[in-house]
Amino acid sequence: MYIIIGFLVLIIIVLVIRMFFSRSSGVEIIKMPINEKPVCPSFLTNLDWRRAVKTFSPGAVDYEPILRAIQAAPSSFGVQPYRVVILTNKLLKEDIKPHCFNQAQITECDVLLVFCAIKNVEGRMDEYIKATDAEPMREMMIGFLKNIPDKVEWSRKQAYIGLGYALAAATELKIASCPIEGFLPDKVAEILATDPNYIPSVFLALGRENVEATAEMRPRFKFPMDNLFHLED
Repeated sequence: MYIIIGFLVLIIIVLVIRMFFSRSSGVEIIKMPINEKPVCPSFLTNLDWRRAVKTFSPGAVDYEPILRAIQAAPSSFGVQPYRVVILTNKLLKEDIKPHCFNQAQITECDVLLVFCAIKNVEGRMDEYIKATDAEPMREMMIGFLKNIPDKVEWSRKQAYIGLGYALAAATELKIASCPIEGFLPDKVAEILATDPNYIPSVFLALGRENVEATAEMRPRFKFPMDNLFHLED
């Protein structure tokens, strides 16, 4: 009998203490329903807004959060075998435009991100190992590289993951964007005087949306779900 009473008193004391600390901290505890998953409604909604725009309106955009998204993007082993040139110089954009098939986005965008694949992936891997104190992994990582038939193509694939994160961030922020593959890499590298170790692989133009021009674009087409996905269960 006394044991039961003592146990009940202990429970009451614990509850009182929890109520006191929750109130004194001023922190509201919100319980998420078991079957409810947190989502980012602005990103999911903005996916319907996003277009690969063909023209921009004048004006600057805050692209710093997009750079942070690229930095946080995953890559094989975390090595990030690419470099991103941030091009805001109007004269340089004018110079490379003829070698980008005179696409208007090149000069109309506020900033042009040039994703460059790294040729010397062994050097990048060594840089990563030293920076992260991953010496015990060196033999395994170098062995992985030896089995890659086209190391530059591997670097390009990693750069495209960064591009995907940049596009997602731009969509979240409602910054108009357009990924661009149509350019001559050698000419662009020559004009930008990039290190020979860096190969321009893909662009991302960022700027303010030209609402009128976007409205005149043909309707966006996406293949239906049953065409794009195949379930194996």
